[in-house]
Amino acid sequence: MTLSENALSVVKKTEAETLATFQEEIPSIYFSHKGKEDYETYVQRAEVIYRNDFKFPPKMFDGAELIDFGAGTGENTVYLANWGARCTLVEMNHLAQKISKDVFAKYAKRPNEHTFHLSSIFDYAPNDGKLYDIVHCRGVLSHTAAKEEAFRKISTFLKPGGFLIFGDPNKAGGFQNMLQRFAVYSFANTPDEMVDVSEQLFKEDIDRSERAIPRTRRAIIFDRWVIQSQDDPSVAEVASWVKGAGLQLYSSFPNVLLPQMGDSIHHQPKFDPFSASNLFPLAELTWMMQTESDSAFLGAIDASASAFATAFTDISSYVQNLNSKSALDTQKFKQLSQQLVASVNAVRPFQPLRDKLAVFAAESCAFLEVVKAGDLAAVRRFIEGTQYLFKGACGVRHVDFVAYKPLA
Repeated sequence: MTLSENALSVVKKTEAETLATFQEEIPSIYFSHKGKEDYETYVQRAEVIYRNDFKFPPKMFDGAELIDFGAGTGENTVYLANWGARCTLVEMNHLAQKISKDVFAKYAKRPNEHTFHLSSIFDYAPNDGKLYDIVHCRGVLSHTAAKEEAFRKISTFLKPGGFLIFGDPNKAGGFQNMLQRFAVYSFANTPDEMVDVSEQLFKEDIDRSERAIPRTRRAIIFDRWVIQSQDDPSVAEVASWVKGAGLQLYSSFPNVLLPQMGDSIHHQPKFDPFSASNLFPLAELTWMMQTESDSAFLGAIDASASAFATAFTDISSYVQNLNSKSALDTQKFKQLSQQLVASVNAVRPFQPLRDKLAVFAAESCAFLEVVKAGDLAAVRRFIEGTQYLFKGACGVRHVDFVAYKPLA
């Protein structure tokens, strides 16, 4: 590690604080306290996420050596084992690790194939030099005091030709969560007080999270507001870590890339679309203000592009399958071209974001003023009256990446 003595001291202090918080309320209990049906439902959802969202189908785990850093209760590792991976689980919370061993004993097809290490990421120092086909670390590094160093360390355990699956909250997607934390800390000092204030101010957000992810309300509150180290990276930061570790970004979810790419498979040299880092905030702006589903928000944008879609289809179809017997009418072609140009001018895909941002920014500024006035009831009334702030998903907090380590 390259941490200075002072930086290492901060890391250890943060580890101790994080451990104490998550021993009081373990944030990664999803199905271990329930029955087999809940486990199977959870795994079915995971299959869709890995196959469709991460573009990393379950069969990619078959026969793979996998290490999971910050494995928690093992509930997001055991199905990887059942997809064929031989797993090494690294976790510093002995209470969570006890659950993970029970989870593997109950649900893993071959529980004796897997090993468990009680250690933090920074303290983990095996002497066997073993490298892994897959390095897995999701929802962990934001809780450390040196997230870039932690990423660099976990990447050293990856074999050439292997994949790193990394996920953490996003800095922009967690913007609303940070404003919520500001309000909670303005009216609460102890964890129990934070739980009470969170319930008073953000009940709807907790309700939504409870429906989306099978955790207790107290676990949700501890994971979002009580935990003190919540240093979320931006997409650009993650992209720079990946490059610095000698890896290549393979996929992300939600997708951070715009659809304007046009190089074919024959184009050389290959362009790395993740190198266009100044475009990442366009996706992150959407995550920052996420209040409604993609089907609703993108549905409206899709409808506004109807005339363009028709004009584009008309002109491309007019020259379709052109051969020696085909004829082109110059006037008709010119008319279709003009219609296409006019329709493109009418398409403004970022206008809904611009309109939303104007309201969202004003509400965010007003929220800070209301909180600073010190009236908890007034803060609650303000939240009830906002159009976008703290509505719906309150931002896209978690973002996942898959990176590849090229063969030497």
